[in-house]
Amino acid sequence: MQAIEGVYAANVTPFKDDASLEIDVDAYLAHASWLGEMGVRGIVPFGTNGEGPSVALGEKIAVLEALFERGLPVQVIPAVMQGNLPDTIEMLGALEDYPATAVVVLPPYYFKPATADGLARFYEPVLEATRHPVIVYHIPKYAVPVPEEVLTGLPVWGVKDSGGEPGYAEAVLGAGKGVLLGTEDDLWEGLNTGAQGVISALANFIPEEIVEMYRKVEAGDEAGGRSLSGKLQKARAMTKEYASAAVLKKLAEARHGVSMGTVRPPFVPAPADYDPEPALTASSAISP
Repeated sequence: MQAIEGVYAANVTPFKDDASLEIDVDAYLAHASWLGEMGVRGIVPFGTNGEGPSVALGEKIAVLEALFERGLPVQVIPAVMQGNLPDTIEMLGALEDYPATAVVVLPPYYFKPATADGLARFYEPVLEATRHPVIVYHIPKYAVPVPEEVLTGLPVWGVKDSGGEPGYAEAVLGAGKGVLLGTEDDLWEGLNTGAQGVISALANFIPEEIVEMYRKVEAGDEAGGRSLSGKLQKARAMTKEYASAAVLKKLAEARHGVSMGTVRPPFVPAPADYDPEPALTASSAISP
């Protein structure tokens, strides 16, 4: 198994800005290639920032097939966010022949609250259906929370922690499971819990700075790490005025020049006169 650690981009999905709203596969691959050139460890297609719930299963598989055929020097950890067990199993089956490093699997998110027993009953057949390591997706803001005892009771790799609750990551790590952070509220503090890495939205447009943040943690550079973490928090705040995915696409486009198109409903596009410069400037200085 490949080591799961470092910086992963929660890569966005470019949709054509016309009536079709089809995925622009060429732009998708170009963005993924640029992310690899900028030093990220891997990408996580079709997660929250990739508008996964807005993309049909057949569309996802077609893009992932093209992505694996391209053979980019990045790990690929597809997000499986199908909302029910049969479709989850179907997507996992479709991924079996591809060299995914792991899969991030979101539990069904409509019926709330979900019990620990109910979540375990969902993940048990998931684990049987795939040869890939399973990373549980904990994002209580949008889905259902996955209690730490569910993780420790199953042979999963660990969790993508997008909840940020105090003590959660530490409890998961203490139980011998892995943690990939899914929030950039304070990357210095988060990575210093012992988390193996981060799945970053900001990496869509400042990947080198997220990589630098990870390196500062590895080097124990507290002063540099805290300073950079503060700049990243400011940059993140500037992506939230409109739909985050819409802004991330504008910012990515400003960096590499590839048109990243639009978003699918219910999201709305960023205004045509959206200025990416403030968000890029907020995080532009990396300490040597």
